[in-house]
Amino acid sequence: MPFVFEFSQKVTVPTCKVAVLGGGSWATAIVKILSTNMKKVYWWVREPEIVEGVRNFGHNPLYLNEAELRQSRISVSNNLKLIIKKADIIVIVIPSAYLDGSFSALPENIFEGKSVISATKGMLPESMETVTTYMRNRFHLPEERLGIIVGPSHAEEIARERLTYLTSASSNAQLAEDVANIFRNRYVIVNLSNDMLGIEFNVVLKNIYALAAGIFRGMGAGDNLMAVFNANCVREMLRIIAVVSDNKACDMASAPYLGDFLVTTYSQYSRNRNFGFLIGKGYSVVTVRMEMKMVAEGYSATKCVYQLNENEYHLDLPILTATYRILYERVSLKATIKKLLDQFK
Repeated sequence: MPFVFEFSQKVTVPTCKVAVLGGGSWATAIVKILSTNMKKVYWWVREPEIVEGVRNFGHNPLYLNEAELRQSRISVSNNLKLIIKKADIIVIVIPSAYLDGSFSALPENIFEGKSVISATKGMLPESMETVTTYMRNRFHLPEERLGIIVGPSHAEEIARERLTYLTSASSNAQLAEDVANIFRNRYVIVNLSNDMLGIEFNVVLKNIYALAAGIFRGMGAGDNLMAVFNANCVREMLRIIAVVSDNKACDMASAPYLGDFLVTTYSQYSRNRNFGFLIGKGYSVVTVRMEMKMVAEGYSATKCVYQLNENEYHLDLPILTATYRILYERVSLKATIKKLLDQFK
């Protein structure tokens, strides 16, 4: 009989009201966790078929349908304003490309007195902002009301209740702890951090570099080359994070940094890796975007970070630059990768 990885921890049953915004795989996994821990979870989704599937069958019919959901504990609706008003803590899991469009009709004061936690893994392409920065600028939320919840994690393993470590990060230590408490259970362990800006930007970067890793794999790179590739990725990511977050001493060896990068780079569940793999196999960007049913945040994030670097930071980022040119300038795949290999250390 295989060993079962579980963790015995004292779990405080949360009394706050929590809403999850978004209907994709990661949102579904989060709802599964929260509905296990709490008596009621409010859930906003856009698609009426998800509302029907959750209410009638306890499954999301469009994403992560293997996850069993406790529908008696879930109040699901496609009325965004209603769901937001119901909760004290709002967990955003809307893909970054659709976030501003989803929130465009909301009044500026709708999040007043609420805490907002980002579980979104990208940047808004219109403004090149992370989600917490967008929430500060668009809804004037103070930083102490903002936080993030990150992996390393894949929704598919949450659905199977496989032991997972998450990190709750906020400049507000009490908020980080409160969020950790709503996620902790027998298969979810949550660590705390005050490095919200650095970790949030790392989440953006790891998708870019996982996509680049997929390109290498698709072109036939073996483990030897991938080890060198990953080492160069980490060096490049540290270079960016030190400038963007003004955090020159981030713990890159920790789970929300290196751990999240590795799981996104290596896992069969990684949509960013799979996106890049198809590019490396010779498929066009247009074809890959049409074929993939879920959003690969690394695609739009590559353009955002590349443009930020060109306009503001002027860092030497050869892997990011090569990935951008492959995706957006349609340069020769082989010639670009060959030139990149000459720069590896």
